[in-house]
Amino acid sequence: MRTNVSFIDLDGFDADLALALRSSVEPITVDFLEKPSPNDTPERLQKWVSQVRENGGKVKVEMPKNELTPKNPFAIFGMIGSLWSGASAIAKLTEQQKYKLAKGRDAIIRLERNADKELVIGQVVFVKN
Repeated sequence: MRTNVSFIDLDGFDADLALALRSSVEPITVDFLEKPSPNDTPERLQKWVSQVRENGGKVKVEMPKNELTPKNPFAIFGMIGSLWSGASAIAKLTEQQKYKLAKGRDAIIRLERNADKELVIGQVVFVKN
């Protein structure tokens, strides 16, 4: 059972994540070779996270250790207003069966600071809810 998937913005990532979600009850961790800014989250990853929410799961944001969590941690994400509330985008996503594998999962977005002290996404973890 594969529980770690490396994010590469290619179709192969979708297939790898779908297989991991289908075959494992363990948390599935998405690691990044190049860690994106929360404001520049790849659309491919946004689709998976939005499906967690659309299927009744929770999306949680974990700030870097020893940092205070803002009242609304989602405010730092450029993706929230555009994709997550876009009805047409959600309708398009639900046409694709692979994203339904996010049902029954929560997503934890773990943020960290890079060498330049910029906030980046370190990992996204999909856990059974």
